[in-house]
Amino acid sequence: MRKKAAFVLFLICICMLAVSLGCSSKVKNIAQSENNRYNMADYQKGNQRAKNAGHGLNTAFLSKLKSEFGREGMPLTHETYAEGTNGHISYSYFINGDPRHFVIAHAFPSEELRVRKMAEMYSGLEASGDAHHKASNASVLYARSNTALVYASQTEKNGPFSKRIERIFRLLMGSS
Repeated sequence: MRKKAAFVLFLICICMLAVSLGCSSKVKNIAQSENNRYNMADYQKGNQRAKNAGHGLNTAFLSKLKSEFGREGMPLTHETYAEGTNGHISYSYFINGDPRHFVIAHAFPSEELRVRKMAEMYSGLEASGDAHHKASNASVLYARSNTALVYASQTEKNGPFSKRIERIFRLLMGSS
């Protein structure tokens, strides 16, 4: 009888251990998945999959943006992105790793939405179609179709990179 009770207790322990290991594995997978979201690993994997499949219209434009800035000796660093509820995506970068100088690339589902939202985001910006503007809180802003590029500097009214960035923005927006 004692051997039988010990055997049943042993089986219960084995079952509890198996359940425990299964649960901890699932918790670990959930934690890893959440971590991938916060460190942009999922975003990068998704971009790579889209690139490999020939999709990802923003990918080519962003690559060209980074390439042009790098060519000018102003590497774009600390890439982040944010998605709006209306389908709008913003990609943000520091220039030379300096958070006082940054570039934001906005991609909207339509030109109409871009015109409306950019006027809301950047005060002093008139709502119009293709344009180059100097808004009150943006040093340089170029917009065309459903895309807008913004350079802002927190150190000066017109940041030290303004002229070179205007040239890059004109190049990108003229050929995008």
